[in-house]
Amino acid sequence: MWAGLRTVRVDRGLGMAGRFDAALKHLVDAFAADWVGAIAPLVGLPAATAVDPLDADLSTVQPAVDKVFRLRPPGAGLLHLELQASWDGTFPDRLLLYNVFLEHRYGGPVYTVALLLRRDAAAPNLTGLVTRGYPGGEEYLRFTYRIVRLWELPADQLLAAGLGAAPLALLTDDAVPRLPELVTRFADRVDREAPDRDAGNLLLTCGFILLGLRYDKDVIRTLFAGVQRMKESSTYQSILDEGRDEGLARGIVAARQEDVMALLQERFGTVPPEIESRVRAATDPTRLQAALRQVLRIDSPDELQL
Repeated sequence: MWAGLRTVRVDRGLGMAGRFDAALKHLVDAFAADWVGAIAPLVGLPAATAVDPLDADLSTVQPAVDKVFRLRPPGAGLLHLELQASWDGTFPDRLLLYNVFLEHRYGGPVYTVALLLRRDAAAPNLTGLVTRGYPGGEEYLRFTYRIVRLWELPADQLLAAGLGAAPLALLTDDAVPRLPELVTRFADRVDREAPDRDAGNLLLTCGFILLGLRYDKDVIRTLFAGVQRMKESSTYQSILDEGRDEGLARGIVAARQEDVMALLQERFGTVPPEIESRVRAATDPTRLQAALRQVLRIDSPDELQL
């Protein structure tokens, strides 16, 4: 039955800037170590690589990259992770540009990894190599990057990785004939290992959303129908009640608003009502993400810029 699941197409050109952008970035933010632990061995880094997240905003010259981490000793340099869901002929050139800007800003070496989430992202020019040459043929630039094709990876390997990277197992080819089993195993892991209720709800909801990269929404609802904790997730309920696209946007915004408020309360105790009103009124996920970084640097809630 499940081997013949009806799949759904995602509009070309969406990539990480499209409908799944917020869910993926929120998941990586919340479980950075798990994602790095899953990706590092695939690109030649030690499995125990430890990292520190860096500011990925290069907006003075280009839009922000997806995620970048500084490798802790004995590692050196940066791990740059760029996630892609759809075909984009400019993607290799953007990887080169991001690599150069990241090294200029933070120092190198920069390990650039293109994580392709679906076959539609596998453009013919994605070879792991960008070169430039003079008219006479002499090469003057050579840039290499690593490609990870998610659909080719073993589902069990990803499901056994750090909990925050486990939802990726559901998007592999290996998962197709046994998707109900893997969804159940993923949900069971979340119940056992999620550090708290909010983290568990985030993991399950992101798993639900990411399956939309490959499967029809009715199939996904059937797969998650028996997962009790999903009923506790406001994001999931928003998706069901308002439609996936609008619900995802509202749910991710609400989650980031809660993150900002929680961090403000952790740092400063009581948050003035006017500051809370400003946070609740903010609806741009990118600005709310930037606000999270601000909270770590400001000396009072009044300094928060939204």
